[in-house]
Amino acid sequence: MRNFGKLFLALTFASLFATGFNARSQVEVSVGADLMSRYVWRGTDFGGSPSIQPYLEMSAGDFVLGAWGAYTTNLPGAQEADLYAGYSFGDAFSLTVTDYYFPMDDMSDDYFDFDNNHSIEISGTLTLEKFSLLAGKFFAGADDKSLYLEAGYDFGLVNAFIGAGDEVYTTDGDFGIVNIGIGASKEIKLTDYFSLPLSGAVILNPESESLFMVVGVSF
Repeated sequence: MRNFGKLFLALTFASLFATGFNARSQVEVSVGADLMSRYVWRGTDFGGSPSIQPYLEMSAGDFVLGAWGAYTTNLPGAQEADLYAGYSFGDAFSLTVTDYYFPMDDMSDDYFDFDNNHSIEISGTLTLEKFSLLAGKFFAGADDKSLYLEAGYDFGLVNAFIGAGDEVYTTDGDFGIVNIGIGASKEIKLTDYFSLPLSGAVILNPESESLFMVVGVSF
């Protein structure tokens, strides 16, 4: 499994880089960070504290390569560093492969221990005007079974979503609804040259009987 994980990541990112970023498309780079009151992902709170979430992304045409992390402030807490590669088939459909590096203890754990510290997921997103549908399936690493489905709708002022999953997403491993919420974003103008993007959401996990209120700011 360890060798498979290394080989899979190397081939995935090398092939996408070679075909995408060497093409006749202009390479665009974006970098930033979000400061969130909580890191709630697919209905589960990771870390129980504010979370700093940096990202770096490069895109060229329909290809994208990126890195994303989440670092709780209650160290050691829950720390995460992910790599992903994706391709968009027009405006309606995209495929993404994500390597989630989520060590059991802390970030000093062996990065190349794919059996315990990594989980690899393939996901597809379908967008039809204001409606979206996400399907994600883990297939390698520490988690190679969990399935997650989510539907969303953009109402303009707010967006609503509902998600369901099994295995790690639920307390008993059975498939169930784990992520119901409403989110919104707003840009606060501070000066003529500077504004502050804010986002927030109310999230209910019926399966674990948990309710979260999350707010964040982007830089």
